[in-house]
Amino acid sequence: MTNLRKLSAVGVGPGDAELITLKGFRRLQAAEVVFVPQSKDGSMSLAHRIVEKHLSDDQLVVSLPLPMTRNPDLLVPAWESAAEAILQVMVANRVTNAVYILLGDPMLYGTFTYIWERLAVMAPDLEIEIVPGVTSFAATAAVTQTILSTTDDRLAILPASYETDTAVLEDLLSRFDTIILMKVGPVLSQVLESLDSLGLIDKAVYGERVGMPEEVLVTDVRTLMGQTRPYLSLLVVKK
Repeated sequence: MTNLRKLSAVGVGPGDAELITLKGFRRLQAAEVVFVPQSKDGSMSLAHRIVEKHLSDDQLVVSLPLPMTRNPDLLVPAWESAAEAILQVMVANRVTNAVYILLGDPMLYGTFTYIWERLAVMAPDLEIEIVPGVTSFAATAAVTQTILSTTDDRLAILPASYETDTAVLEDLLSRFDTIILMKVGPVLSQVLESLDSLGLIDKAVYGERVGMPEEVLVTDVRTLMGQTRPYLSLLVVKK
């Protein structure tokens, strides 16, 4: 078992380094290489920033450029390049234990799932482990003391960029008691206008970069109308 190459995808939570799970922390400490998703603007990865103080000087940190876009012409080659880079680094350095870190949870809108598909084809013998992480909406609910669901309440988690139509939101809210709209920042204005027309704008809570020093939490979301906010943001809407 010790000779098997292993890559653990570790969700490091929304921003607070204390929200990394104990299992994730142990995987980080044991890793010879830490792979970090990196946006093209050159700034330090947010995931890297969260775990930085948990890493030692002898651990190799490798950035993987991944553009923040919905354009498949840019994304698909980036995923393939990331998978190739992971394998090249592991082989060249004879790495048997590596970690790929990402915000939140690896299985919820995480970039690793796309890289994983390519790794499965390129290196079917590579052992993959998924270490779950605390989600941004769980952290937002905890800090703002917003109950997401109780007993038989129905809850939906959706990508905000696809849910800006008032009729669609009205339909969703007729079927679910709570809706979580992820990555809402770029379309926040449209979503808030729809919620206002439905009489639900006072039922929403906004969270941005939750758990980080620049965290923004807003319970009176009317103050955000007309604004465009960062990609890493969300709305929790309760009927």
